[in-house]
Order: sequence, then C-alpha cells, then structure tokens
Amino acid sequence: MSNYLKPLSVVAVIVLILLAPSIRDALKEEAATYVNDSESSHNGLPESWNNSQVFCVLFLDQVSHPKFTSGVTMIESDGSILGTNSEYNGTGACVGGFSGYENGLDLMNDAVNSSGNDLVYNSTEFSFGLQIDSIGNIEPCDVAECSDSSGAYWALYHNGGASMVGISDVILEEADVLLWQIETW
Repeated sequence: MSNYLKPLSVVAVIVLILLAPSIRDALKEEAATYVNDSESSHNGLPESWNNSQVFCVLFLDQVSHPKFTSGVTMIESDGSILGTNSEYNGTGACVGGFSGYENGLDLMNDAVNSSGNDLVYNSTEFSFGLQIDSIGNIEPCDVAECSDSSGAYWALYHNGGASMVGISDVILEEADVLLWQIETW
C-alpha cells in the first residue's frame, strides 16, 4: 500500500505548489474584504482623516519612544503635528491624511518619511516577506523578555484586526488604517 502513497504524495505536493499563488491571492482578497467592513479603525483619530489612509505605531509603557512619551501624536502626511490624543492609555504616533496607496509597505515608507524618520524601521527579508525587527529604534525584546520559551514581535493590524498577510502584501483601499504594536508569546 505504501507504493501507492508515494506517487499520490508527489502529485499532491505538485498540485499544492502550482495552486499556492492562486490560494495566496484569494486569501489576501478575502482578508481585505473582511477587514474593510469594520468602521471602528478610525476611532481616536482626527476627523479630517476619516476618509484617508493612516499609519500608526503604538509603544508600550515599559519602553516608549523618546519623542512620543505622552499619548499618541498625530502627524499629517506633510510632517506637521496636529496634536496629541492624551486619552489613549499608551504612547505612539499616527501619520495620516494619505490617499491612493495600494500597498502597505509603500504607505509605511512614506509615513516614516513624514515622521521625520522618527518611526524608521529595520527589517529582515525572508522568502515569505519582511519581518519588522524594530520601529523607532525599539526592538520587541527591549520591552519583553525573550528566551527559548517566550518572545516578542511587532504585530501588524489592518483596520483593527490582525493582518492576515505581511506588510509587503497588504492591499490597501481608501480609509484603511495600519497599526503596529508589540505583542508577546
């Protein structure tokens, strides 16, 4: 019976390899459709950004960014500071007022530039995409204990929900919000 399983396994692997790009694209579209149904991703952001794309980074209290030490600073796409949402329980920055971006990484890069590079990131590229190692020179293991049994990472949220794809594969529409924050495991 094992003689029949080997050829079937080979065929199954070949079929999966051939279908992987189609499956990935279908999942990306489905994830984008699902998260776009949420209208709460702009809560706490300036009303002038309601129909625009926004990029946010939230830092934990243990290690806050030296420039963003109180509340969440709101930065326009031209680099000007709108103000700070001090009602938020944490620190960070949101850069908004963008439109026309179709890819998450493109929005992230322009938001970093608009922040005066205060939100600069370091990443490692893998075959599956980018891993964000630090944002604003803060690494997740600066905030949380990292060992063989526990760790931390920069988690990406798209319109309030955990992103199903990495930043380079996020498909954007108008009024989308991207958010990074440190999560532990």
